[in-house]
Amino acid sequence: MQEPTGPMRAEAAGAGFYHSPGWNRNYPRLQMLTVAELLEGKGIDMPPVRQVSTTFKKAPKVKGDADRQMSMEMS
Repeated sequence: MQEPTGPMRAEAAGAGFYHSPGWNRNYPRLQMLTVAELLEGKGIDMPPVRQVSTTFKKAPKVKGDADRQMSMEMS
């Protein structure tokens, strides 16, 4: 509920930036928002939502019988 301290800000700044290749822009890796800022509507500085899912690798889909459910036996 208090403002971030100088050392907190320094640590966040030391985390560096993420470069978004799609938007050719840098975004801070660590961002601090106070409760007051959140209530004022301030948000995280990040790529637009439509790009966010493209910044992470997706796990490969497992091929198999999706309708089959494993049974659990009680001993």
